Amino acid sequence: MYRLPNADGYVFDFNGTLFWDEKQNREAWDETVFLIRGSRLSDDEFAMLNGRNDTDTVRYLLPDADAAVRQQWADRKEMLYKEICLSQELGLSPGSIGLLEALRSRGARMAIASSAPKCNMDWYIPEFRLCDYFSRECIIAGREDIPSKPDGAIFRLAFSALGIEGSGAVVFEDSRSGVLSALDAGAGTVIRVIGEGVPTLGIAGISEVPSLACIEP
Repeated sequence: MYRLPNADGYVFDFNGTLFWDEKQNREAWDETVFLIRGSRLSDDEFAMLNGRNDTDTVRYLLPDADAAVRQQWADRKEMLYKEICLSQELGLSPGSIGLLEALRSRGARMAIASSAPKCNMDWYIPEFRLCDYFSRECIIAGREDIPSKPDGAIFRLAFSALGIEGSGAVVFEDSRSGVLSALDAGAGTVIRVIGEGVPTLGIAGISEVPSLACIEP
């Protein structure tokens, strides 16, 4: 078990951290990318792009496309992703609810910093009752006006929403770009949730755990 340190605030990535949807996300991107270029994402490409927002991912695939075309492909991917998710039983990742309940019971400040588009987060919030744990202004997602992870902008916004300094924050992430984003923002503690069958990153200065169920609040 990993003993969670006391902190001024706790910031969670969502996809891959609180909600394990890598398989669904990969399937949706693979089908979308196949339509764009006739081949699916390689494992290295998926690892590189994982954690980035849709706009940056489509820009990688179609560097010369205009904003309207990029948005059309992003919308198509998210429609497919949601169809895949709704065809399956949904739930937060192992240990998520227990950890959130424990943090809420002691009055901890909590935020979400996610690259998920607004359409998805607007769905996640009621589906997973996220406002039981996070105030709406502390759910930072769907921001196309800031650089995508691995830039630390989204975490700096989350720290500001909580009224804390980055050095006093614990960040939970899963992707390489997300971990680098948290480090870029100056997070005091970064915990990476590895998930199922994913190798460790071995980045200095972070901790890695199989799931949130392995954290002792």
